[in-house]
Amino acid sequence: MKLENQADQRGISPVLLSIIVAAFIMAAYNNTFWGKAQRIFEGNMLHVALFGLAVFGLVLFIIALFSNKWLQKPFLILLLMTGGVSSYYMDTLGAMIDRDMIQNVMTTTMQEGKHLITFGFISHVVIYAIIPSLFVLLVKVKQLTFVKSITRNIILAVFAFVLFAGLLMANYKTFSSAIRNNKDLMGSFQPGAPLINTIRYANMVLNTRDIVLQPRGEDAVKGPLIKAEDKPVLTVIMLGETVRAQNFGLNGYERDTTPELGARDDVIAFQDVSSCGTATATSLPCMFSRFDRGSYSYEKGLGNENLLDILKRAGVHVEWWDNNTGHKGVADRVVSRELTYSDNPEYCAVGECNDGIFLPDLQKAIDNITEDTVLVMHHIGSHGPAYYLRYPKEYERFTPTCDKTDLKTCTQQEIINTYDNTLAYTDHVLAETIKMLENQDKAVATMIYISDHGESLGEGGLYLHGTPYFMAPETQYKVPFVIWMSKDYEKDFDVDPACLEARAQEPATHANLFHSVLGLMDISTEERNPDLDVFSACRTKTE
Repeated sequence: MKLENQADQRGISPVLLSIIVAAFIMAAYNNTFWGKAQRIFEGNMLHVALFGLAVFGLVLFIIALFSNKWLQKPFLILLLMTGGVSSYYMDTLGAMIDRDMIQNVMTTTMQEGKHLITFGFISHVVIYAIIPSLFVLLVKVKQLTFVKSITRNIILAVFAFVLFAGLLMANYKTFSSAIRNNKDLMGSFQPGAPLINTIRYANMVLNTRDIVLQPRGEDAVKGPLIKAEDKPVLTVIMLGETVRAQNFGLNGYERDTTPELGARDDVIAFQDVSSCGTATATSLPCMFSRFDRGSYSYEKGLGNENLLDILKRAGVHVEWWDNNTGHKGVADRVVSRELTYSDNPEYCAVGECNDGIFLPDLQKAIDNITEDTVLVMHHIGSHGPAYYLRYPKEYERFTPTCDKTDLKTCTQQEIINTYDNTLAYTDHVLAETIKMLENQDKAVATMIYISDHGESLGEGGLYLHGTPYFMAPETQYKVPFVIWMSKDYEKDFDVDPACLEARAQEPATHANLFHSVLGLMDISTEERNPDLDVFSACRTKTE
C-alpha cells in the first residue's frame, strides 16, 4: 500500500499543470490580443503587462474551478483545442469570433467549410492544439487525496482571483475604460471569446425553439396597376454573395469590373448602400424582414413572416433558387430549389457550380410563366476564400491570380485580381439575365440585384467577412444595389427612371428591399412603408 501511495505521488502537480496551460494560452493563442493591447494602451508596456497578468489570473481562476481529477484534463484539452483552432482564424485572417460568427459556423455547409481547411490551418492546429492536448492527455498527474485536492484548488482559485481583481483594481479607471471603449480587445482573446459566444449562441437557439411565427401582411392584396396587366409580372431578385461596392464598376471602381452592365443606359446603380450584417446568416433573413438593422434580431427573424410570405399571401407565385449555402429560413414556406450540386458540365465543371447555372432554368421559367411571379436567385457570387472557383477561365481578366484558398500565401494584388474576376463574371450573369428579360414577350419584367455583405481582401490584416458591425470596415458592409426595369414596366407602372436615378444617389440600406419589392409588385399592405420604398416617390401618378 505504501508503494502504491508513493507511485501516486509521481508526476506533475495538478496546480503546476493548470499554471502551465494558462501561461501557454496567453503566449500561444493571443498575438492579436497583445497587439490590440499595445495599441489601446499606446505602447505603455507596464499597462500592457499588468492588464495581461490580470487576464492570466482570470484564466487561471476559471481553470481552477474545473481542476478536480475527473474534469481537469478534459477541460484543459477543450481550452487547447478551441484556442488552437480559433487563434488561426483570429491571428491569420483577422476573424473575430463573436456570436454571429458562431452562428455562421453552425449554419455553414461542408461545401463552404472545406475551403477554409488549408495546409496552413492544419499545420497550425497540429502544433498549437493537437500536440499540447496530447501532452495534457499523456502527462502523469499526481493523485492527491480528496481533501488535499479540494484545498489546493481553493487556494489556487483564491490566488488567481486576487491576482485578477487586484491588478484590475490597481488601475481600474484605465483598464475599465479600455474594456468598455474597445470591445474588440476581449473579443480577440482566445479561447475565451469563442467559448463564451458559443454559450451565447446556444442560449439564443434554446430561447427560440418554441417561438410562434407571427403573421405579417394579412391585408396584402394586389393593387390596381398589377391587376390591370394582361401579362404576368415577373420580378427577378438576384442576391449577390460577398460583393463589395468598392470593387463594383458601376459604383466608381477604377477597374471596369462591370463592362456589360456599364454599356447599358437602363441600369440604375445605387451608390451608397449599407447591409444589415457582415455575414449571410444575419443579412439574408434581415433584408427580407420588415426590420432594419437597428431593430432586427435573430428572434424577430424567426418569429415573423417575411417578404416572401406576404407576396405569396397576395397571390404572387414565389420561388427561391439557391446556388449557395441555403436560404437561412427565409424560404421555409415557399417553393425552393437547390442548384449547387447540379450535374451540368458547362457551369459545374470544378465540382461546384458558378452562377451561370441560373440562366438555363430562368429561360425555362420565362417560357412557361402563367402568373405573377417573384424568383429569388441566391448567388455563390464572390464567396471566398476560393474566389478562383467562382468564374470560368475565360473571365480571368485580371492577373496574376490567387488560385488557392490559403490567402496568406498570395500577394494582396493577386487576391484583388481574383476577386475582381468574380465581379466580372457576376456582371455577365446579370447582363445575360437582363437580355433574357427584355427579349421576351411573356411577362412584364424587372430585375433587382443586391449583395448580402461585402468582403475584406487583406486591408489592415483582415480577410473574408463577418467582423462585428461596430468595428467592421466599410468594405464589409457597403454593397451594390442595381435595378433594371423593362420599358413596359416603366410605362404600365408609371415609374420615372430619371427620378429613380436621382434617388440612387441618396443613401439606402437593406431595409429598403422589403418595402421596395412590395412597391415594385404593387402589393397593397399596411406593412409597406412608402418612405422606404425607393419607387414610391418616382411614380408619375400618386399612389
